[in-house]
Amino acid sequence: MAKIIVLAGDFPQCDGEYKQGTITLKTASNPRVGSNFLVSEFKDLKVENVDSNKNIKSAIGLGIAGAMLLGPVGAMAGYLLAGRETEVTFLATLKSGKKLLAATDSDTYRDIAARLHKKARPS
Repeated sequence: MAKIIVLAGDFPQCDGEYKQGTITLKTASNPRVGSNFLVSEFKDLKVENVDSNKNIKSAIGLGIAGAMLLGPVGAMAGYLLAGRETEVTFLATLKSGKKLLAATDSDTYRDIAARLHKKARPS
């Protein structure tokens, strides 16, 4: 299950989850179930922003391990070896006309886009 953060649009700001083509929004009034909708309900999907950041937990962990093994040089090497996380902010327009501005990781966005484009292709 992948995490989605709703930032704006016709839905309240909240956290959500994405699993196998279904997005579930967990609002404050209904944290367990919330609103559900399928990616197939999207009419349009557009990337608004892509942001790449160093994975802080990984950088700290590898930096400490490197420092323990090789001192300051190891700490720097550990930090440099840490992976990067890419966050994609996207705007989805549903067939009903509602809009959803949300952020998620790049792998989740790729899956959403692939499912939408797979549905849009003629058989």
